Amino acid sequence: MRRARWALALGLVACGVTERREPLSARGEALARNPNAVRTNRPCFSCMTCHAVRASDAPDRVLPGAPLQGAARRPSFWNGETLHLREAVERCWVTFLLGDAEDLSGPTGEALSAWLESLSPAGSTEGTAPVRLTWPPTVRNLDPEGDPAAGARVWLRACATCHGEVNTGRGRLACGSALPQEIMAAHADDDIPSTFPAGTPQYYRVLAIEKVRHGSFLGYAGRMPPFATELVSDRDLRDLLVYMGLP
Repeated sequence: MRRARWALALGLVACGVTERREPLSARGEALARNPNAVRTNRPCFSCMTCHAVRASDAPDRVLPGAPLQGAARRPSFWNGETLHLREAVERCWVTFLLGDAEDLSGPTGEALSAWLESLSPAGSTEGTAPVRLTWPPTVRNLDPEGDPAAGARVWLRACATCHGEVNTGRGRLACGSALPQEIMAAHADDDIPSTFPAGTPQYYRVLAIEKVRHGSFLGYAGRMPPFATELVSDRDLRDLLVYMGLP
C-alpha cells in the first residue's frame, strides 16, 4: 500500500497534475536540504549530507550516496538491491535521518517525490543509468603500508564534513560525529567478526575498515553511511588508516 501511494505521488506529478508541482518540488528540495526535516533527528544529517544533485556539484568531496539527478527514472537502486525508488528513499530516511517510514506516505513523501521527479524530466537520460556502488559482504585486514599524506586528502574529501579535524573534531557536524579515537574506545570490547583479539592494533584496523565499508548496517557505526569501493578504494583506505594512526 505504501509503495502504491508513493507511485501515485510520482504519477500525479508526471501525468499532468501540475498546479502544485512547483510548490511541491520546492518544498521537497527544502526538506532534502534541511537537517531539521525529521523531528527525531537532532540537527545533523540531511539528504544532501550524503548526496549531490549532480556529480559535478561536489567535485572536491567523496559522497557515499549516488547523485540524485535522474534517480526517479533509474531501474534499480542500492547496487540492484531494490527496484523501488520508495524503498531506496526509505532506507535513507529511516536509517540515517531517523525518520518514520510513514512520513513518506503523506505530504513529505509527495514533496520529495515531486522534487526527484523535477530532477528527472521526461526525455532526459542524464543520471538514469544504475549507479554501481559495491560494498563487500565481508571485510578483511589490509596491508599496513600506507601514505599518511594521501590519507589526509582522503579524510578531507570523505570524512571531514561529518567528523571535522581528525584529532580535534573542529568543524564536525552539530550532532557530534565521533572522532576515530572515540569510536575505537566505544567499541573496544565489541564482538566484531575478527580473528584478532579485542584491543589489539589489528582489531582496531578491522573495526575501522568495517565501519567505512558497512556503515551502520551491521550496527558498528551509529548512523554512518557505507562507503563503496568505487568511492574509497582499498588503497585509499590503507592510506586513511595510517593517517588515523592505525598502521
